[in-house]
Amino acid sequence: MRHGSSARRPITSGSRRPSRAFPRVETRRPSLGILAVAPLLVPLVFGGTATGGSTERSAPTEPNSDLAAYEAIAERPRLRERWARRPPNLGFLVGAGMLLVYLVAGVSALFVFRGSLDTLPANAAWMNSATVIGPTQAHPFGVMPGFGTDLFDALWRAAPWDLGIVTSILAIDVFLGFFLGAIAGLNEGGLADAFITFVCDSLGTIPTFVLASITFAGLLAVAPGSVGLPVFVAVFGVILWPTMARTVRERARIVAHERYTDSARASGASFSRILLRHIMPNSVGPVLAQLPLDLAPIFFVLAAFPWYYNCQLPGGHPTPPFSPPVPYLVPILPAFSPLPNSAFPEWGYLLGFGTCEAFTFPGNFGYWWMYLFPLLAIVGLGVAVGLVCDGIERWRHFDR
Repeated sequence: MRHGSSARRPITSGSRRPSRAFPRVETRRPSLGILAVAPLLVPLVFGGTATGGSTERSAPTEPNSDLAAYEAIAERPRLRERWARRPPNLGFLVGAGMLLVYLVAGVSALFVFRGSLDTLPANAAWMNSATVIGPTQAHPFGVMPGFGTDLFDALWRAAPWDLGIVTSILAIDVFLGFFLGAIAGLNEGGLADAFITFVCDSLGTIPTFVLASITFAGLLAVAPGSVGLPVFVAVFGVILWPTMARTVRERARIVAHERYTDSARASGASFSRILLRHIMPNSVGPVLAQLPLDLAPIFFVLAAFPWYYNCQLPGGHPTPPFSPPVPYLVPILPAFSPLPNSAFPEWGYLLGFGTCEAFTFPGNFGYWWMYLFPLLAIVGLGVAVGLVCDGIERWRHFDR
C-alpha cells in the first residue's frame, strides 16, 4: 500500500447527513432594536448614564426618603381622610338621626318626669275598657285602658329605662362575646378554644326565653328578693354572649392565619399583643352584624312574661279571691318578672299588655294603637342600631 493511500477524503456538505446528536446551530446578526436599547440598559445595570458614552453614576438617593415614602403608603388613613374620601352613607346618617331622637327622648324624660319616672300615672276614668279613647289631638297615641294612662306619656317615660337596659345588656354581650371569641379564634385547637366553644354550644342549644325563665325561677327559689332589673341585665348579657362569640371566633380564625399575623408571631410578639393589635381590630365586622339581632330576644322576653301571665295563663286571668270580676283588664306581673311593679313604664311590658288588651280582653281589632305604637318604638330602635352598624362597617372598608 502506497503512502497516502489511507488519506482521508474531505467531507463535503453533501457526503453525510448532519448528526441528530449535534443539531445545527445557526448564528444570527444582532437585531437593530437590541443595539438601540443596549446603551440604555447599561446605565441601569452599572448605575451610569448613556449620554455621550460616559458611565457616570447618578447621585445616590437617601434611604430615609424611600422609607418615608413606604410609610406614607402603608399608613392607615385617619378619620379625617376617611371622611374626605368617602363620607358616611345615607343609611348611617338616617340611623344616627333616629338614635339621636331616642337619646333626646330619654334625656328629656329624666328632667320632665323626675319624681315619677318609674310609675305610670293612672286615671280611673280611663281604666274601664268601655270608654276607650283612641288617637286624638289631645292624646296622639291614644289611651291604654287597664293602666289608665296616656300611651304617649307612657312610652316617653319608658325611653330612659329601655335605653339603659338595652345599652347595658349589649355592652356585656359585646365585651364577653368579642373578647372570648377572639381568644378562641387565636387559640384554635387549644384548651381555651375548646372550653369557650363548649360553653357556647351548651348555652346556644337552649332557647333564650326558656333559659331566661329557668334562670329567673331558680333565682326566685334561692333568693326571692334578688330578682330585679340589675339581675335581669347581668343574666341576659351572659345568655346572649355565646352567639356573639361564635361569630367572632370564625372571623378570628381567618385573621390568625393571615400573613401579617404570622409576621407578628415570627417577630416575637406576645399572645396579648397579637390579640389586641391584629385579631380584635380585624374581627369587628361580626360584632356589627350580630349586634342588631341581639335586640329582639331582649324585648321578646320583656313582652312575653306580661302577655302570657295576663292573657294566656291556664285558668284565665288571675283575680283576687271573693272579688267581683272587673270589666277591664288589670295589669299584673308574675313574681319572677324583672320589673319592680305592675305600673312600671317599659316598652316590652306595654307591648305585651297592649296586645293582650286589644286582642284578647275586648276582642276588637279596632284597638290597634295599644300594640302598634309600642311595637314601632321597639322596631325603630332596632332599625336605627342596624343602620348605624351597617354604616360603620361600610365606612371602615371605604375602598370597597
